[in-house]
Amino acid sequence: MNNKNINRIEAIREFLKEKISNKNAVIGISSGIDSSLVLTLLATSIDNDKIKAIFMPDKYTKKQDYEDVNNLSKSTGIKIKEINIEKIFESYKELLNTEDKKIEGNIRSRIRANILYYYANISNGLVIGTTNRTEYLLGYYTKYGDGACDIEPIEGLYKTDVWEMASLLKVPQSIIDKRPSAGLWEGQYDEDELKMSYKEIDNALSDLFDKNIINNNYEKLMELYLKSMHKRELPRSMN
Repeated sequence: MNNKNINRIEAIREFLKEKISNKNAVIGISSGIDSSLVLTLLATSIDNDKIKAIFMPDKYTKKQDYEDVNNLSKSTGIKIKEINIEKIFESYKELLNTEDKKIEGNIRSRIRANILYYYANISNGLVIGTTNRTEYLLGYYTKYGDGACDIEPIEGLYKTDVWEMASLLKVPQSIIDKRPSAGLWEGQYDEDELKMSYKEIDNALSDLFDKNIINNNYEKLMELYLKSMHKRELPRSMN
């Protein structure tokens, strides 16, 4: 492990200790790389009895996801509570009569956020976010859904950094190797939607936001950044 990664890991651990302090940590687990890394960092930062990890599957959740969550529980030593949200979603669907898969995906994400905040409310807890820098800059998360949290420990890490750190911290290999997906509808995969690999995206975002290099090939990414600006701003109000 090189010094840069050691320093990053220690900085995130100190951030978690400081911000959580005498409260508890509530985190949603998806079986994906981001939440798995954050749970692993939490488990090595604060007392494990202060961590409430919740897995919220639905009808789109694959068998492998259940297995990966079980492996993550073993690797971190954290018990992960399971709450299936499908019945809750069906009540929304019946009430709202929606058929749009993206809107339905947002509803599923916001249902999960409601559950996390319920547990934070009853346990003097903070909801721990799992959005990485790539997702943050592209707005690739649901406003008031998986974007709803009290602290964001990996918002400074690009997706490719997340993979590297997860490997160093020995997150289960099946999770590291998994094709990235928010799992909000059948057959949804991040790189298919973005039409670029995460390596290409991270290189471009680093050029744009870290090195101030402008390239016409980055027009689509800049468009996503500008279109999602409202997600990164506080609500506007009159003075």
